[in-house]
Amino acid sequence: MYRKGMIVLIVIFLMFLAGCWDERLYKNSSVVTLVGVDGQIGDYTGYYAYPKTTANQNEIMIIESTGLSPRDVRDKANMKIEQTLDLSELSTILISDDTAKAPLYDILDIYFRDPQNPISIKMAITEGSVKPYLELTKDLADSAGGYYQRLIESSEENTIYPKLDLQTVGSLLFDNAMDNAIPYMKLNQQENRAEAAGVALFSGQTFTGKVLDSEQTLIMLLLMNQAGQHVRLTYMWELDGKEIPVTSAVIHVKRKWTVDEEFKTIKMDYTIDIEVDEFAHDKLYENNILDAVHAMIETKVQADFEEVLQILQQQKSDTLGIGRHIRSYHPKMFKEDWHEQFASLTLEPKVKVKIIRTGVLR
Repeated sequence: MYRKGMIVLIVIFLMFLAGCWDERLYKNSSVVTLVGVDGQIGDYTGYYAYPKTTANQNEIMIIESTGLSPRDVRDKANMKIEQTLDLSELSTILISDDTAKAPLYDILDIYFRDPQNPISIKMAITEGSVKPYLELTKDLADSAGGYYQRLIESSEENTIYPKLDLQTVGSLLFDNAMDNAIPYMKLNQQENRAEAAGVALFSGQTFTGKVLDSEQTLIMLLLMNQAGQHVRLTYMWELDGKEIPVTSAVIHVKRKWTVDEEFKTIKMDYTIDIEVDEFAHDKLYENNILDAVHAMIETKVQADFEEVLQILQQQKSDTLGIGRHIRSYHPKMFKEDWHEQFASLTLEPKVKVKIIRTGVLR
């Protein structure tokens, strides 16, 4: 009887001890959803956007602080608010283009060291200071970070941005065989909104200063065979002195890379299946028209592939992961100073386009 009584008491004590000893209440924190970073080591400026309820309305508050390092900036930001900054719900980090020209991991280090920070955070490089990008979120009813997260994710679906998050970017920063291409944004002053503007090319941990526009980014993603949910190519076709727009949707991409170690040459064969989405001239069912359109698209895509590859080599930015392919299948050819070797390779793209659907009944 005594033993049963002791067991009951132990169970009761355990029930009281099983509380959330590490519980963090949001009412005691300022939940940050968007972070912006300007400046360089020794002179950083950080911006933290979080919601605050006033008079039964939600508004976005932005705290600005300066410091020697990102951690120093955050510590000083905590001195300016009545509640501690909580980054467990952080969804987006914005970094200015000038700041990204220094090693990027200097900024990201604190996000990897704190286990409470999510690693699915979206990232973007901004044209100019990040401050105006945060300020335009002040009137949003939703979270500031959610606004940019949705912009980035929709651009990923439309093959304007590659699919990246904090974890992916961080892993590539220490991979000398592949480089980052991080979403790039511009500010539309007239409409007071941010716009997707292609990708910022990185060589190692630093931004090269070169940005691929949205059309070039789409081509880069086709070269990577990482097309999003929607991929459309639009070109102008000249017929009888008139220019006719032709838009096609990419259905499938197949690629094959053949490496010649002796001559440091890579033959890059691509087969792209497409469906014609727009062709106002009509009569695409006629063989002569179909053949002419097919030849035009194939020629244009071939030229675009060559242009983007040339830019990547000029910037020593191996966003395609050619270095990973060489390291895996031709290890004798791979060198630790891969960026220099990548720039000296002979890349020979060859594009074959197949029109598998025309969208017409005849």
